[in-house]
Amino acid sequence: MIISPPFLSLRDIPVYDDQCVKSVMPGGIVGSGAYPVSQAMAWHGGLHIHAPTSDEPVRAIADGTVIFRRDGFVAGRPGSGNARYDNEDHSTGCVVIRHTTEIGAQGTTPVTVVYYSITQHLRQLDGNLPAVGRAIHRKDLLGLAGTIHGQGDRIHLEIVAGDADMLQLTGRTTGALNMANDGRVSTVFGEIHVLLPAKSAFYSAMPTGTPPARAGDSGADELVVGIRYADAAIVSTRKLDGSEIGRLSEPDAEYNLYAEAAARHRQAPASASPSGWYELLRFARNLGIDPLPADAPHWRKVVLPGKPDGAWVNLNAAGTRKFSDADFPHWCGWRLIDDDVTDEDSRCDSAAIAAMLGSPVADAATPLTPAQKAADRAQNLCRPAVQEKLAKTICKFPTEWARGEVRSRWAWTRKTGNPHMPYPLEDETDFTEMADFAQKLCFWEELPEEDKARLTVKHWHFHPREFIHQFRKCGWLSRNELLQLLPANSLRQDKKVWVWESVPSSGAAGILDIADPAAQSRRVELNKSLRKFCVASSPIRLACFLGNTTQETQWYQKFHENSPYWYKPWDGRGFLQLTHPANYLRFFEFRGIAIPTAEKTALTTQWSIANTNRKGGMTDPTNSLDDSITRVSQTTIGLRNALESGAHERAHSAGAYWAWSDASKAADGYLSNTTNTIKALPTKNGAKHYYENSAFGNVAATVNLGSPSNRFSAIWGIQARFMAFVNAQMILLDNAQFPNTTGATSAMPVDFSYRRP
Repeated sequence: MIISPPFLSLRDIPVYDDQCVKSVMPGGIVGSGAYPVSQAMAWHGGLHIHAPTSDEPVRAIADGTVIFRRDGFVAGRPGSGNARYDNEDHSTGCVVIRHTTEIGAQGTTPVTVVYYSITQHLRQLDGNLPAVGRAIHRKDLLGLAGTIHGQGDRIHLEIVAGDADMLQLTGRTTGALNMANDGRVSTVFGEIHVLLPAKSAFYSAMPTGTPPARAGDSGADELVVGIRYADAAIVSTRKLDGSEIGRLSEPDAEYNLYAEAAARHRQAPASASPSGWYELLRFARNLGIDPLPADAPHWRKVVLPGKPDGAWVNLNAAGTRKFSDADFPHWCGWRLIDDDVTDEDSRCDSAAIAAMLGSPVADAATPLTPAQKAADRAQNLCRPAVQEKLAKTICKFPTEWARGEVRSRWAWTRKTGNPHMPYPLEDETDFTEMADFAQKLCFWEELPEEDKARLTVKHWHFHPREFIHQFRKCGWLSRNELLQLLPANSLRQDKKVWVWESVPSSGAAGILDIADPAAQSRRVELNKSLRKFCVASSPIRLACFLGNTTQETQWYQKFHENSPYWYKPWDGRGFLQLTHPANYLRFFEFRGIAIPTAEKTALTTQWSIANTNRKGGMTDPTNSLDDSITRVSQTTIGLRNALESGAHERAHSAGAYWAWSDASKAADGYLSNTTNTIKALPTKNGAKHYYENSAFGNVAATVNLGSPSNRFSAIWGIQARFMAFVNAQMILLDNAQFPNTTGATSAMPVDFSYRRP
């Protein structure tokens, strides 16, 4: 899932601003000819966002299909003088997009989700906005922000989902997270959470064998230990109410995961594998297929009550439970609330919401009037602490955009004696004007039937900022996203002549075929590998990985180098093309697969001879690593060849190689040096351009040569790799910049074309 904010120059998406709060819980006194407004909170399902500048475009937050569009015009507040809509108060341009993507997999079946974005109050739609029923892509222009309540450069953004998709997105549709069992394995991303039972034992040092006598216990309460990797590991401890007890930092812990997994395996190798230990350290449980005992200890130093400097606990002890951010845990603030009142009005009558807003505080001697209580609640809504609580509250309630339901949803504004409505709309004309105004913003009846059926009128509403923040952690790539990550064109040298050529997108061994179950399995295993080895935790790491692997596999067409060179048949296989026996043997060892010592010795000896003799000719068969010469068993040959044919092996060998070669550290260098330097080459089609980037060059060298290097000419196919990296930047990053041939900077690289599904 790739997702981004609607304004790409914003560092963050703000919470509701003051004006939006007043719009959600309006209050005031009716003046001559003024619109009588309510003092009760009415449902408003989205977020009002102020554009950074008046001319910054509003963009699609993710790939999808346009299912409704309405050109912008200005409608005034009803009741403003003799003309009903003469006050320029609200822009009414609107775009509704259905977004279909993936966030994980159950076995080899992707977890597909559908959600909808609603962008209201556009003053102008973009001239290239697709028609209804046509595809739209992330960062495509929707239009320009308009006016809300007379304030310019604003949009209303809403993100909604139906029951079935809510279950896929969050793992549940009711209540708090069920802690009786571990969380989802189909969808895992972000911070890892371990529920630590009350009275869990702790130790003053990390046990290396049988644990000594405990130094104490964690106390009477259950605690949650969180592990968040980002070069370091941040290990936090929370109470179930979300309050933090403390945190520790393990410097470079993520970079060192491979080495730490190997070290823990050496301490307890029985029925285990370094890969299994890696899974335990990475996810707090073994999600993979490589061996690890269920009771393998996961020792971590964590802050405990009364132990601010930390103590060692076993996060895999009996009674522990494991979750991730993908489970939307309540200790991180997530709540699911169905409007628990059965009426059809637009008010927020849920007792759970009312409890979050707090009870009005009044002097007993001078009790508040109903209107004052409502105003006090509205004021409480503006408080940052309440705003943040509500931001992670996912609510189910009827859409406000159904034209046929406007009058019934707002009928309560006409009733006398309502403590929340001191100035009811008793006059039919006033109510009709209000209803007519609301109906001008509606669109529900115009949506495709399939989408109305999927959502139903009553559906789930996410705070858009928090939805985008949450799923930017996901990193799982759908088939259509992987397709876009293949560059449309590439440079290749053929007999010293540079060729500008189109890049194919299909092939028998590829990963992009829609109807092929094997291709789907390859996509799933690739995503699992990217998730396991922390590549998916950063868009720039993904860009660096895919910039290399697309070229290494000749655009996902070839997972065996099948070269005539001296190192055949131990030539490149997999997504990152493991080459030479040493790398194969290292991968087998990582997976816990034992290779007989005699075979390893024979392979090492023959490789040394072939490597020495290769000066006589790279393709000289007498120098090759022939299987019969090295006396390799058919079992070992099968393991080697599986890196070409096996979906798991070809993906996870690439992830393991990425980990042991420290490629993540090289990729993270992009954060301090984002410079893309333009280069030109003469081709039969005229001069064509690509961009060098030193951080990516170091990753390419790590992948191709074994260690970082700025000797780009020594890297096989480096120009094609650089082009694939530029393409990946365009798909994965929000606002990468590229110089053009005049030296000016642009968001669009020279000679670049998008590949669209």
